[in-house]
Amino acid sequence: MWEGEPEALAEAAAAGRRAAAWMRALPVPEDGGLPVGDWIVGGLADAVEKAMGALDPGDCDGMVDGKVFEGTSGVDAATMETLSGLPFALPQSADWLSPDEQIRLLAVVGTVTATVPLLANDPGTVIMRGELSRMCAILTHATRPALGGVHKPDVRRALEAETTEQGGG
Repeated sequence: MWEGEPEALAEAAAAGRRAAAWMRALPVPEDGGLPVGDWIVGGLADAVEKAMGALDPGDCDGMVDGKVFEGTSGVDAATMETLSGLPFALPQSADWLSPDEQIRLLAVVGTVTATVPLLANDPGTVIMRGELSRMCAILTHATRPALGGVHKPDVRRALEAETTEQGGG
């Protein structure tokens, strides 16, 4: 066990829960948003929470009998497969998610997906040098309240008004 490991893993699990809660609160059309809307706020959010809560630095890359193997950081293949589905679903969400929400989704899922091999590659460094904590900070930032509390479609108008006020429009 590395110094700070229990705290780092607890922080990761909490960041995953917060990110999943943010995803579950995203707007979905009454019809479910073609099937991807319900998947984004359901299965994908569950995968984010599950992955960050399952992180296990003991399941790291290694070598047995001269054969290299990749660790999974404790995250199962089905969860990783679910996370990998966002790029295919994201274009279908353009009718009800703002570009800001879409970018935040990409940031959340990309950060979770990147955390798994990062931890598996060198868990001691990732934990003791605060890299896992940094990934958690990215999740927290991506799921922060929207710009000035303004949500779509008012974001575009707020940004246009700001540009006009600054003499750019």
